[in-house]
Amino acid sequence: MSFKLPFNLQSIQESLNYDNISKSFQKVNPGKYSDQFKESIQPFANKTTQLISSQLQQLQDLSSLNGNVEVSELPVEYLELENSCDALFKLYTDLIHFNEQVYDKVSYDYPPGNYALTKLRESNVSSVVSSKFNQLRNVSSPQEIEKILLGGSNDEEAHTQTTSSQLPKTLFGQLSQIAQTNSEELKNSSNALSLGLLKVSSSYLEIADARLSMDSKIMKELNSQLVQILNDQFIKVNELRKRVYATRQQFDQLRATVSENEEDEELIKIEDELVSATEAAVAEMKILLKPAQSVSLLKTLATAQKEWFEVGQQKLTSLIAELDKIGTTSEDE
Repeated sequence: MSFKLPFNLQSIQESLNYDNISKSFQKVNPGKYSDQFKESIQPFANKTTQLISSQLQQLQDLSSLNGNVEVSELPVEYLELENSCDALFKLYTDLIHFNEQVYDKVSYDYPPGNYALTKLRESNVSSVVSSKFNQLRNVSSPQEIEKILLGGSNDEEAHTQTTSSQLPKTLFGQLSQIAQTNSEELKNSSNALSLGLLKVSSSYLEIADARLSMDSKIMKELNSQLVQILNDQFIKVNELRKRVYATRQQFDQLRATVSENEEDEELIKIEDELVSATEAAVAEMKILLKPAQSVSLLKTLATAQKEWFEVGQQKLTSLIAELDKIGTTSEDE
């Protein structure tokens, strides 16, 4: 029951390039879920390292034998399934990494701008904007702008108040803060505009909170599930793949010591084990590659985003109607 499967030594080294992807996780900045993520991904990372090490060891063992050792080829179907599993693994790790870098960072949708503007926006704008504005009116170069925005004595900085922690540092959270601050400033001179800004602030704050809810859902329901699949199904597949390569090595080494015309029971036994190991790995890889699970995860992502967009549409539609009323009333006055 002899068989040959298309295979070359280089494919072992290239089939599972997990080390580079694993290193990318170590670059993730600490966040709300990062420590938990690093702990949960550790079992998969350990198993993956073992798989790669065992494959490379097999290469070294085979290369140390005499040149008469023929490396058995693995079935085309098996190799294609391996490639598909590796592609799916890349998709999962790309999503996990992206979610960690985006949805685990509160201010990902708030444009950072340059350092000067970043420093200014982190302050209580109402306490410094007047003096800064008057200075900025007379500047003639970008260097002067930066000096004004970044300059100032320690006493001035000591009196600068930070933005309230109650307001999410998101795009809509910051817009809410701007609207609220200026609503207070304009309350005495323009009640209509002040009221409009107050309504904008309230609506934008709700949109900001809804975005945080979306982020939480994506991290808890999508990312955690992706990591769970890596630690369960991918580890199981990798263990079966490791068994295939280990059994093949035993078969090839023993076959090299047996003449072609000689029938060896031990060789037949190991050959059957290789066939069995390959079939088991093929079956498990097919289960992993069934699209229903991955499509369901994509649906989780799309649903979370859809819910946030719907909240935004609802709040903005209502806000526009209220602003129309304020505009009409102010014209009558």
